[in-house]
Amino acid sequence: MTTPLPQPTAPRYEPLRGLALWGEEEKAAALEVLESRSLFRYYGPAPLHRVDAFEERFAALAGAPHAVAVSSGTAALTCALIGLGIPEGAEVIVPAATFLGCVNAVVAARGVPVFADIDESLTLDPTGWEHLVTDRTFAVMPVHLHQAAADLDPVLAVARRHGLRVLEDAAQACGVSYRGRPVGSIGDAGAFSFQSEKNITAGEGGAVVTHDPAVHDRVARYQDQGGQFTTSRAGDRGTAAGEPFLGANLRMTEIAGAVLAVQLERLPPMLRRLRDIARTVRADLADLGLRWRPLPDEEGSGGDLTLLLDDRMAARRLVTALTAAGVPAGTLYQGRLVHQNPAVRTGRTPWGTGWQAPGRLRASEAILGRSVTVGLGAAMTDDDVAHLAKSLRAAVTGASGE
Repeated sequence: MTTPLPQPTAPRYEPLRGLALWGEEEKAAALEVLESRSLFRYYGPAPLHRVDAFEERFAALAGAPHAVAVSSGTAALTCALIGLGIPEGAEVIVPAATFLGCVNAVVAARGVPVFADIDESLTLDPTGWEHLVTDRTFAVMPVHLHQAAADLDPVLAVARRHGLRVLEDAAQACGVSYRGRPVGSIGDAGAFSFQSEKNITAGEGGAVVTHDPAVHDRVARYQDQGGQFTTSRAGDRGTAAGEPFLGANLRMTEIAGAVLAVQLERLPPMLRRLRDIARTVRADLADLGLRWRPLPDEEGSGGDLTLLLDDRMAARRLVTALTAAGVPAGTLYQGRLVHQNPAVRTGRTPWGTGWQAPGRLRASEAILGRSVTVGLGAAMTDDDVAHLAKSLRAAVTGASGE
């Protein structure tokens, strides 16, 4: 008779951020829009202009003069590439450890992704991608992965040397800073996500920020059918001075804008709390000599607890032990690089094969595969933090046989 394997316990806490703090204010904000019957951001019976207000406040938080709210983080990346003026068929350098949406956005903008190595920060190796630059390269897309900023200064230096645009993917790092500067506002444009697992959320949504008024104009027009919009009632909008072009419908709704404006107020204290949790756990386990993910700006992180183990098997054992103890833990993207996705590997786009299969990035595979990220939740109590530290200590010492 086969002995059943031990089953993981229910998670001690939810590893959620903005959604964990959802309250009556969000409900009231959404209800106000519903009662106005003006759910479309540009007009209605009694427009409240909640998306406009959110854009203004979000731009200030992100440290940029311009923001455009859109329907998702992937839409934000696509709009940003269009705003930056990507030519059809141009290459965009993307870190190998990232979400599929980065690749989808490049393809949607009719570009070609090129995959670059990461380092032990799990973000783009800041200078290791320079050999990938060709005469077809248009931009590089550093990804601020799981609440930690990529090392942007050397990335910017390489990009400027080659005349490339820098698009920051800040989907997983809203409110995080890099050496005193808000991520998303440091390159030529930044893209954010407000999906349900993100730092602030309306279930879905995104935003683009930029310092460049020309980029802002193109983004604003593209997400609204190209900007030359004519309604069935003969109304119109779109007074941009540039030449008209065709766009898409990637607009944010008024309900999302209203909810996100409430969530925005919760963001700074939430990130401070999560950073404090991460510091507390690290300090409690300092005697174990653990190897933590190196961050270019520890103060600027959004609260990250990621360990680097000796190998992939050791990482799996630690994940199993933590999960059994009710601690949410895992290896980001199950240890798979984005170009290991079958559609990405074979270049299958909606209009045919877009590129040849990229080569393996074995060093990046090894780094990602031996990482273990512990999920932190915005609603964690002090007892949850103590349980996390105790469980992590037991799992690490148990795996080492101490």
